[in-house]
Amino acid sequence: YRMADSIGVDDDTFRWWKTNEHKFPHVAKVAKRLLCVPGTSVPSERMFSTAGDIVSAYWSRLAPDSVDRLIFLHKNLSKVDE
Repeated sequence: YRMADSIGVDDDTFRWWKTNEHKFPHVAKVAKRLLCVPGTSVPSERMFSTAGDIVSAYWSRLAPDSVDRLIFLHKNLSKVDE
């Protein structure tokens, strides 16, 4: 995947993935999830809820970068197994 040619800024990312998904089936599956646009605000509301769970009085000393990483891992680790 990393050795493939880059696409241009004005090129259609979805079309590129449709053409090349057979070459990179696992990465294509992740790309489909990441490139889609949610139809509601529910995912962002869940993200704030997760952030509230992580940044509590006990965890309030975490650096912002650490909080970002924990939220990212919490939301994406389960997708790796799918």
